[in-house]
Amino acid sequence: MQRRCPLAFMARKFYRQTRPVLFKNKNQKVIGALRQLNPRENAEKLYEEYQVRKLTWIFTVLMAGIVSAVLLQLCSRKEQKLAEGGQLFRNEWGAGDYQVTLWARAGEWSKEIPFLVKERKFSSGEKSRMLDSLRRKLPDIIKKDNQDLQHVTGDLNLVAAVEGYPFRLVWRSENSERVRRDGKVNRMGMIPEGERMVLTVEASCENESTCFEYEIYLLPETLNEEESFFRNLDEALSGVDAKGASKKQLLLPSVLDGKDILWGEKETDGGILPFVLSLAVSLFIGRGMENDLARSCKKRDRQLERDYPGLVSKLRLYLSAGLTVKNAFIRIASDYMSRNEAGRFHYLCEEMKISCYQLENGVTEERVYQEFGRRCKRMQYRRLGFLLSVHLKQGNSRLLAILSQEADSAQEDERNLARKAGEEAGTKLLLPMMLMLLVIMFLILAPAYMDFGSA
Repeated sequence: MQRRCPLAFMARKFYRQTRPVLFKNKNQKVIGALRQLNPRENAEKLYEEYQVRKLTWIFTVLMAGIVSAVLLQLCSRKEQKLAEGGQLFRNEWGAGDYQVTLWARAGEWSKEIPFLVKERKFSSGEKSRMLDSLRRKLPDIIKKDNQDLQHVTGDLNLVAAVEGYPFRLVWRSENSERVRRDGKVNRMGMIPEGERMVLTVEASCENESTCFEYEIYLLPETLNEEESFFRNLDEALSGVDAKGASKKQLLLPSVLDGKDILWGEKETDGGILPFVLSLAVSLFIGRGMENDLARSCKKRDRQLERDYPGLVSKLRLYLSAGLTVKNAFIRIASDYMSRNEAGRFHYLCEEMKISCYQLENGVTEERVYQEFGRRCKRMQYRRLGFLLSVHLKQGNSRLLAILSQEADSAQEDERNLARKAGEEAGTKLLLPMMLMLLVIMFLILAPAYMDFGSA
């Protein structure tokens, strides 16, 4: 999947072209960790895949950061608010207030002062002139799709405000069943001659308000064939909804007025999430991946430490039974392989597999055991590898005594590790226990407090 990604392809090409320059000095710590986690894989290939994966993430975040930076730069350009002579300019009405941070300096004293510059307010004369203008402009606005207010055949546009005017508008009608406050006009059951009524609007600005009226004439409802059909369909849907209010399913009408109806659902397009990733995130990707690698290595080390007492005990057992060190080592490796095949993965098994392959290929036992200890990267295993390689020619009797001491020491280390793990678990449970204590205290004290307050 990663190879099909364009950024991954670009990252791989970038790495291979710049490897002699930018990646000349390899991170031996990372290589060592990768080799520990994947002992049978090619370390060079593992390191290349690791670097390509890191570059892919960095390129992804950098691209998102560049797009975000451009968008933020375009959206957040601000001009200097403070003009020469210590002047601040108010925004015109409707542009809103703005916050400016001023820096005041008087001799040796200086201070940073946040200041809110409010938008400009209209004078009384300006309000009066704008109110007259609004009175003349409103009929053309509220008529909506109607010819004029004397020929109202549809809904009205009773706006709450008009752009460019500082007034808040509140509408009232003589007959709220005919004309609602949102402009909906109900002409059902209207007399053929139509109806005349008065709309009253209250225009308020700050603490002042003015009312004026408009006379409108509602004409009786005249629908064409299509409008009549969909009016009937709305009524049919309302009837279906009312009748099936207690049912789980609603059966939509399939035929109305002799016409077949095909129903479909309008799909809504989801909004596209903007790219808001920051450029700084890319700086932590490499560190994050290295931390993940380090955590995996720590997990491997803990597993090796847990398996060490069992390894030493089995070696002592097989050597006591008369097996040679080589045969005992191969026998233990086969035991771990059977466990891995059963679904329990052991890093110790992987390391012992490599050692068995070396023994089969003719590598000397002394070298195999020493390399086994070095690959495990733990002091216990290095000591065991040294003991096995040194006492090959001294016989099993001396080695058995040393392994007995090593087994006792390993069991003691295992008990210390178990004790340490228990202490760490207790520390992790401290915060949940404190939260539970707070909840219990609240449950106990809240009723008592409420009873005390009511008394």
